[in-house]
Formats: sequence, structure tokens, C-alpha cells
Amino acid sequence: MRQRRKGDGTAARRAGCALLLAALLVCTLAGCGAESAAKPPALEPLPAPEGLRIAVASDLHLDPDHTDKSTPSQVAYNLELVDALLWDARQQGAELLLLTGDLVNGGKPHRHEALAEKLRRAEETGLSVYVLPGNHDLAPIGQQEFAAYYAPFGYEEASSRDLASLSYCVKRDGLMLLMMDTGGYIAGAIDLPGAAPRGDNEAFLSEITLRWAEAMLREAREEGLFVLAAGHYNLLPEISRGSENSGYYLENGERFARLLREYGVPLYLSGHMHLRALYEEDGLTELLTEYLLAYPTGYSVLDLTDGALRYTPRRVDVDAWAAQTGQDDEVLLHYAAWQQQNLYDYSVENVAYMSQRNPLRKREMDRAADFFYAVMNAYWDGTLYERRAELEAMRGYEPFFRCAQGYAYGRCLKDLIASASPGLRGFTLHR
Repeated sequence: MRQRRKGDGTAARRAGCALLLAALLVCTLAGCGAESAAKPPALEPLPAPEGLRIAVASDLHLDPDHTDKSTPSQVAYNLELVDALLWDARQQGAELLLLTGDLVNGGKPHRHEALAEKLRRAEETGLSVYVLPGNHDLAPIGQQEFAAYYAPFGYEEASSRDLASLSYCVKRDGLMLLMMDTGGYIAGAIDLPGAAPRGDNEAFLSEITLRWAEAMLREAREEGLFVLAAGHYNLLPEISRGSENSGYYLENGERFARLLREYGVPLYLSGHMHLRALYEEDGLTELLTEYLLAYPTGYSVLDLTDGALRYTPRRVDVDAWAAQTGQDDEVLLHYAAWQQQNLYDYSVENVAYMSQRNPLRKREMDRAADFFYAVMNAYWDGTLYERRAELEAMRGYEPFFRCAQGYAYGRCLKDLIASASPGLRGFTLHR
């Protein structure tokens, strides 16, 4: 069992990890591979361009106003973690970086200016960056101002822009990037001349946007371009199409998913749920990339080669970045170990919290915490599917679920183990 360290941000860690567990619960309740309505006739995917590596990150939530490290937390290191991500992606040989929304933690101008400057420096190293808005990126700025801030990161290079949203497409290297603005921000931020009024915080793809997207898909087919589609909100999880008040519902998401299938698009990239997840339905795969500011500070790597698309999860090597760039903060220099300790501390704290209602003996509490920690580790390193039987045989399994009775943690972890996918360790999509 790992040794618990005191005084390293319990409140901040608990808040961040509670959000993670809520997202994990959403994922497991949504399920994977749910059956859909009648399948439309679909075109075959076109061959992928050769030898292209693309990094995908989501939910950076950059916020220069929250960097107080007197009580270290992952959020307090948000500026450094974005720098480490950009460095790591380039070290891994990525030529493109797609950022699928929630770039900043609330759309104040100085936050966008801070991120745009980081992205500008990254592009000087040879990394081409393309961004999308998420539900946290607008207000007080509007759509037009967002496009101006990020003009060098997609909007200036766009071969076409939707008149009704911040959606755009880029053509390069035999590839079309179909970058979809899925809304979710307040109505006052909607100021494009072609946009129709909407209610606050509604995630949607309008009729105009759907027609524009279909025209782009048709154009890609005619020009022989391989299409990668991306958006902030999700398409395939049940919660994204089943409840308008869920915070995950995307109006017309199912119609857009049908369009992608009809035109042979194999993969849709998203974020929003703050976790790594994989959904597959009727020939369309959706890959969710995790929240950058939580364990394990990860992103996605896509390799387009041999007529196929290969996905590999990647953990940002913060330790190497810190050493390479001359950082003197001991947390950054030993970030992986610090983050691992936080994950264990979180497991201990939550078992202790639940045991206030459902008491356990001290030895049972230790075993339950070790079990929780093992499950979360296996989830994030992609081995949960392979280790299911081993985890269920752990001596902490029974006391954990006894202690978690009546709490979301219990249902979450049980569903997480039962629905674990081997694809989270990596997968390849063939023609």
C-alpha cells in the first residue's frame, strides 16, 4: 500500500476528482455500442493519408487567474500543463494538434490571449494547431471575437466556414478536418450574422450548420479527401441524445452522426465529459479525450498510415518537460509520482468519507482504498478490461462495495469494471 502524504490539497483534489467520478458515472450509465435505428447506406471510408501523426487534446481550461500553488493542485499548474502538452506533442512527432473545446475556463479576453500566445509559440516549433470552442469558451466574448483570437489556429486557414456557427473545415495533406462548433454557451455570445437566436447554454447543430457540413462531406468525397470530424459535445453516448436537461444533450447530434456514416467518416473526436472513453455504433467510432488537468494528464495520438487510422493514448511527460525547460518546482520535476500519490490519497479519503455512513474496520478500509486505487489506475492505463477478474478477486472488493452502498461511487465503479473496453489501450480502424 502507498504511504499517504499530508497537506497537499485535499479540497482541490476532492473537487476535481468528484468531477471525474461524475463524468465516469455518466459514461458507464450511457453505455457503449447501443443499437440505433435503421442503418442508412454508407460510403466506404477513403484511404488515410500516409505517415501523418495528429495529437488531440481537450478541456484545457486554461486560467491564469487560478495559479496559487500554496496548496498545490493540478488546476494550480494549468499554465505549466498546457506548456508541457504542447512540448510533449511535438516531441512525439505530431504535426497537427486538434483542441476540441473548453480551451479556457470562462471566456475572458486575457485568458484567450494567454492561450493564443502559447499556441503561437508552439506553431513556431512546427506544430500546426486547430481549435474548437467548447461551452466554457465564450462570454463575455462572442463568436466573432473568438474567431479573431484564434484566426491563426484554424479560422484563417479554413477552406470554408459555416455562416451560422464557428464550424469550419481545413484541407491539407490529403485530409479534411471537419471542425464542428456544438454550442453550449450563453445566447448573448451568439453574434455571427447568419446565426439564429438560441436559448442559454443549449448545445446544438442548426439546420444551416447541418447543410453546410453535408456540403463539406460531399466535397471531400469528390476530391478524395480523408475526413476527420471533431466537436466538443458528444454524439454517441445515450445521455447526449436522451435528456435536454442533462448538460450533455446535443440537439441534432444523431442526425450529424448519420451524416458521418453516410459519407464513410470512421471517427468523431470529442471531449466535454472529462474522461477517456470509446463508443462504437453502426460503423462510427467516437473517441473522447480526457480533461487535461486531472489524472493522468493525457491526450490522444492518431497515426494515419497504411490506409488505416491508429489511436494510442499518451500521458504528458511533465517530468521530462520540467527538466528540459529548467523548472525548479519539485512538484513539476516529479509530477508523475506526485500525481500518483494524489490518486491514492483520493481513494483513501473517499473510503473514509463513505465509511462514516457505512462503517468498516481499519483493515477493511485499507483494503477498500487499495481496491479503489487499483481500479482507477487500471482504467487510466487501459488495462481494466484485461484485469477485470484480478480486480474482482481483490480482498478489498467486498468491503468497498459494502462501504459504497448508497453512494454513486459504488455504482460507478461496478459499471466501469463491467463495461471496460480493450480499445482504451489503443485501436486501429481499417478500411
